[in-house]
Amino acid sequence: MTSVEIVRDADGRICEFRSRGHTGYAEAGRDLVCAGVSSILQTAVLGLEEYLKLRPKVEQEKGYLYCQVERDIFLNREIDAILETMVLGLRAMEREYPDYIKVEEVVGNVNI
Repeated sequence: MTSVEIVRDADGRICEFRSRGHTGYAEAGRDLVCAGVSSILQTAVLGLEEYLKLRPKVEQEKGYLYCQVERDIFLNREIDAILETMVLGLRAMEREYPDYIKVEEVVGNVNI
């Protein structure tokens, strides 16, 4: 199962996210659920980096992705659009494949 943790600051804005594990829906290389989750997460990172020209802290290894974004008062609306759309995609996948992906949202103790 892939678990995705979405961390929100005290204002309810997403400030970081991480995913761990493989879905186990199918064998490696043929796992469409894992590929879908990965695509959603990677697209959010690309949006932050390439479209908004931000430099989020990103750590990635096999079966793990972490992204922390520093908020920019002038780009909060755009950051929210990218990250909230990411959550919508992940929630849709979670509804469709509840045995393979779990999305959890938590409030962090640091306001970025």
